[in-house]
Amino acid sequence: MESLPKLFLCVGLVFAFSLFGQAANDTDDVLVRALKDEMQRSLDELQIDEEPKPYFIAYTVNEGTVDIVQSILGATAASNQQSNRSLNVALRVGSRELDNTNFVGGTGGPIGGGGAFPLTDSYDELRRIIWMRTDAAYKAAVSSLSSKKTALEQQPNLERANDFNEEEPFEYVTDAPVAAVDSDKLIAFANEVSAVMQRNPKLQQTLTVVSFATNTRTYIDSDGNFNRQVSSLCSLRSQASAQAEDGAMIHDYVTAFASTCDELFDNVDEIKQSHENLVASVIEFSSAEPIRAYTGPVLITDEASASFFAQVFATRAGATPTQVNTPGGFDLFGAMRNPFMDKIGARVLPRFLSVVNDPTVSEYEGESLFGSYVVDNEGIPSRRTELVKDGQLQALLMTRTPVTDFDKSTGSNRLGGALPGNLFISSSESVSEEDLKKELLMWVEDNGDEYGILIKRFQDLESVIAGASFDGFRALAQTITSGGIAVFPTIKAYKVNLDGSEEPIRTLTPSSLSDGHLRDIIAVSDTRRAYNIALSFSPATFMASLFGAALGGFGSAPNFIGVVAPSVLLEEIEFQGSGTGHPRLPIVSHPASE
Repeated sequence: MESLPKLFLCVGLVFAFSLFGQAANDTDDVLVRALKDEMQRSLDELQIDEEPKPYFIAYTVNEGTVDIVQSILGATAASNQQSNRSLNVALRVGSRELDNTNFVGGTGGPIGGGGAFPLTDSYDELRRIIWMRTDAAYKAAVSSLSSKKTALEQQPNLERANDFNEEEPFEYVTDAPVAAVDSDKLIAFANEVSAVMQRNPKLQQTLTVVSFATNTRTYIDSDGNFNRQVSSLCSLRSQASAQAEDGAMIHDYVTAFASTCDELFDNVDEIKQSHENLVASVIEFSSAEPIRAYTGPVLITDEASASFFAQVFATRAGATPTQVNTPGGFDLFGAMRNPFMDKIGARVLPRFLSVVNDPTVSEYEGESLFGSYVVDNEGIPSRRTELVKDGQLQALLMTRTPVTDFDKSTGSNRLGGALPGNLFISSSESVSEEDLKKELLMWVEDNGDEYGILIKRFQDLESVIAGASFDGFRALAQTITSGGIAVFPTIKAYKVNLDGSEEPIRTLTPSSLSDGHLRDIIAVSDTRRAYNIALSFSPATFMASLFGAALGGFGSAPNFIGVVAPSVLLEEIEFQGSGTGHPRLPIVSHPASE
């Protein structure tokens, strides 16, 4: 993107701020007035000596409530309600061509000065907190810009794009009220559902967590963007575990999500049945056969197919801007650079597959897609983006941070980086589910093997945390930083014998999965299913997650990638088994066994 004249930038800022002023008048309350007034004062007066003033400021206020219930075997283990409000400040000094962001090791990134914020709307107190946070963010930004310039002087040939782009201002306000949940009903529902897992001596641990979260997000920036969004999510997650005869821990879980808890309450019978299935699954896999290793054809179906595409495109769909690094320092972001950055126009999938990201769609064949959203974290409207057409990579998802060849946002800033909303995987060639399984066995026979692998479900992040060691996390981190594709271990995997029979097998962890495996997808089914894959972190913050710094924490409402995908048959994937060194079995049998 070519540099814009300073005069044009000034005129544009004045015009944008006039739009911003109009938006604020439309939703004129104490919070908005405090944010607007302190933003204007900071733009006019915030400066240290000869250092540059801020050229961009954004304020994000999240105000939420959460009711959460933990239930074990029909009894309430914990119940609490809380409200919170937070303020995040994004402040940039310098220019759109070169500012304090995209610098590894700096003290002031694009987001700074965050933290708790008063719940009560006292104009004077709100202004005071905004002033202090903005002041701190400015000082850190000035320091980072100075360090970044020094680092660039030592790397005169470093190729980099501009640090921030310009977008058309966007205004969006939704203030539809969200009804509060009845806490007694939430507790009763959690206990009724968790009671399904009572009196089963093979289960060692169970836990049901039901929560209802609401959030009002107010975003204002000096480019003229203003939006206020009200949202709610009722979620259920139950997990259960048992031990196999050799001591191996077997974990499984069920989830349910809805915009309101009444939707879950109305489906209580169906949800209870899913818990019956959970118990049966844990028992079935506690006697499953362990496999040391496997390399060969793999059929991925049901929820596993959605998880597979979500995890692949969480790391491959978003552009990763160049980060300026201090010479001699370890370039973590460079190591985690998206390999697809160099493959625009190249074939990354079979020619019969296409992929579209479309967060503007809210459902598919009656199933809600929770990856839909109106506006992203930078105030940019969501939009449809064709990622892959006939196997060829067309584009990447963008934030407002440009990269070479792409300088406009796709409205995809989620969790601090470019992430998909709803992924739609389509195919110009497909076969029935039955024929797909036959083709799996044909490849098994051609390879001279005795069986193939069928995967119906991968673990999610919380399952990995519950069942994996730090070595497992380290292996995933090494996969990402080495340019590989990190896919979580299996929960429901089956050995498919040559006669078509299926036998459950223990947890398998994909290894050495690369971009080449994606091009080797053999075939897909003619049916597509919709699933919502919950995210607790983005790949860009994976290392921070390992040290307990995942954005939002594990108790917050999850972000989602909605996925509409067929089953897929891959020519070859390498897996490692769960190994040995399991905990010892209990000395005395489960009390329910009496």
